[in-house]
Amino acid sequence: MSDVFSLFEKEAANPQSFEISEDKTKNLSSLVRLSIDVENQIKDTENYLKDLKQKKRTIDEEDIPSLMEELGVESLQVDGSKVSVDKFVSARIPEARKDEAYAFLRSVGEGDIIKNEVVVGFNMGQDNVAGAVVDDLTKQGLSPVKKTHIHPMTLKTWAKNRIENGQEIDLDLFGVYQGNRAVIKGGQ
Repeated sequence: MSDVFSLFEKEAANPQSFEISEDKTKNLSSLVRLSIDVENQIKDTENYLKDLKQKKRTIDEEDIPSLMEELGVESLQVDGSKVSVDKFVSARIPEARKDEAYAFLRSVGEGDIIKNEVVVGFNMGQDNVAGAVVDDLTKQGLSPVKKTHIHPMTLKTWAKNRIENGQEIDLDLFGVYQGNRAVIKGGQ
C-alpha cells in the first residue's frame, strides 16, 4: 500500500505527468460521440422492434383470421406450416375502476381471485421486528399497508371462463379484449 502512495507522490512531483495530450482528448471526444451514436441506434432499434411486433400482431390477430373466415377455412398448410385460428381473451382492470371491479367479483362469489398483500417498511436495525405478525407491528407503532391485487394470468383465465360459460361480465370494467389469433406451427 505504501508503494502505491509513493508512486503518487513521485507523479505529483512531476507536474508534466498530469498533462493531457491532444490525441487523448480527441480519442475521448470520439468515444463520447460513439457512445451517443450507439445509444441512438439502440433507441431506433427498439422502436423498429416495437413496430414489427405491432405489425405481426395485426397480421396474426386481424388479417389472417378475417381472411380464413372469409374463405371458410379452419386450418390449412402453408409451406409446411399448419395455420389455424384460436380465440383468445386478455383482461386488465383500469386502476380507476379497481374498487368497482373488486366489488363485482365479491358480489358474484369470486372474490377469492383477489390477492391480499401486507407490506411494511422497516428502518435499519429493525430486523428483529420483521418476523412479527401484523397485530404485533401495529402495537409497536408501525403502519402496515394492505395491498390487494389480482395476478394478470388469473384475471385473464377468470374473464375467459366467464365469457365461455355465458356468465355476466362488464368488458369495459375488466378491460377485456377478445379476438382471434393465428397459430402457426411447424415449417420455418
